[in-house]
Amino acid sequence: AKWKEEYDALLKEEYAEETDLIEELIWHFRLLQNRLSPILWGSLSEQQEIDQAMSIDQIKKVIDDTYSELTELASVKREKVSKLELAAVMAAKTGIPIGKIQAQEKEKLINMESLLLKRVVGQEHALKVLSDAIVESRSGLNKPGQPIGSFFLLGPTGTGKTELAKSMAELLFNDEKAMVRFDMSEFKEEHSAALLYGAPPGYVGYEEGGMLVNKIRQQPYTVVLFDEIEKAHPSVFDVFLQIMDEGKVHDKLGKEGDFSNALILFTSNIGSEEIVKQFEENKIPDSKNLMQIMSNSGKFRPEFLARITEIIPFAPITESIAERIFKIQLKSLLQSLSRLGMEFEITDEAVHH
Repeated sequence: AKWKEEYDALLKEEYAEETDLIEELIWHFRLLQNRLSPILWGSLSEQQEIDQAMSIDQIKKVIDDTYSELTELASVKREKVSKLELAAVMAAKTGIPIGKIQAQEKEKLINMESLLLKRVVGQEHALKVLSDAIVESRSGLNKPGQPIGSFFLLGPTGTGKTELAKSMAELLFNDEKAMVRFDMSEFKEEHSAALLYGAPPGYVGYEEGGMLVNKIRQQPYTVVLFDEIEKAHPSVFDVFLQIMDEGKVHDKLGKEGDFSNALILFTSNIGSEEIVKQFEENKIPDSKNLMQIMSNSGKFRPEFLARITEIIPFAPITESIAERIFKIQLKSLLQSLSRLGMEFEITDEAVHH
């Protein structure tokens, strides 16, 4: 997590003395381990090894020295605690992103669109619509208690919808792993859908509660991604209505899940052919057109669609966009290899192939 990286960097810079002391303790531990292991395992075979083995008094001295070092470390008092330290500890204990604690969210919101463009390629319209809607939501104009936003990402498979979800997690919560993904094809039957909001009394899984509530209680600051929502059982949409309208939902055990600090994303490839056609004609599908596509599918109830913050169309991936995506992924790979002391080269011809 980012807060851990920042906290480790802080310790390394400001508490070098304590770090040196810890390294010395590790040295004592390894010394003791190396000296004791042959004795404990009875692996001393040669007379010379037996003669050189530590006596009881020597072992006791090493232990006493190590204890003294540890006592010294424990007695070190810090004269001041920085804002970053406080924020890091609070982030670790509460799960609240360190950026929020340090009041950095406003700056991120202002630059949201440009930050997203660095990761999500070829979806300029989608990023602008999403950024504008979230800024409006965070300005306090939405109903108190509701999620940050509930967005429907509509378009062909492989156009960057999941990558956008990861990018939003990184942007809003400083960690792309601050995301919970549900593959809704796994909840297309009534009995499997019950796992999401909790099985009724007497049924298998009742004691475990609802999967959705459990996840959000563990990670309240998160992006919740419902993938291929059109495949879900109709009963699931009752839960979605509660989340989008009230920001809260209860499972069969009565446990409450609070979504007021979560971003809700639904995805679907319904109407992809029509969306692709309009983009190829240099047209951007408007909200009215997108709403019509979803209504005509017969998969979504009017009250569900009415609670969606924005329906966002995703453009098809062209060859030039695919090349840009490849270069971004390649850069990430090269950085990973560099950290391992490895180098990798690729020709322009291979990139274009």
